[in-house]
Amino acid sequence: MKKIVKLTESDLNRLVKRIINEQEFDDEIGKPKFTVEPHIKMTPREKDIEGLFGKYSEQIPADILRYMRKNPQLVMNRLSIIYGKDFLKYADNAYIKNTRFDV
Repeated sequence: MKKIVKLTESDLNRLVKRIINEQEFDDEIGKPKFTVEPHIKMTPREKDIEGLFGKYSEQIPADILRYMRKNPQLVMNRLSIIYGKDFLKYADNAYIKNTRFDV
């Protein structure tokens, strides 16, 4: 007996995207297949930067983390462009929250 499966267009799109995403990744779950410098170990600073992305940290390619480590001023410049006036407010709040003041 043949089994009939009905798929909506959105189900089919989701299935195709999932298959494409699986092919883009290597055997290690969530680790991208391609990297510019595959034999370079991740530095402690890059591990810290990876933590910025929370539950998505495993999906961030090592090349991106290395770029952010090597170009912190450029990253901050671009964040200031994105957030405008609010950038200083966010930076100040983060600095106060994460700095111990021994008085």
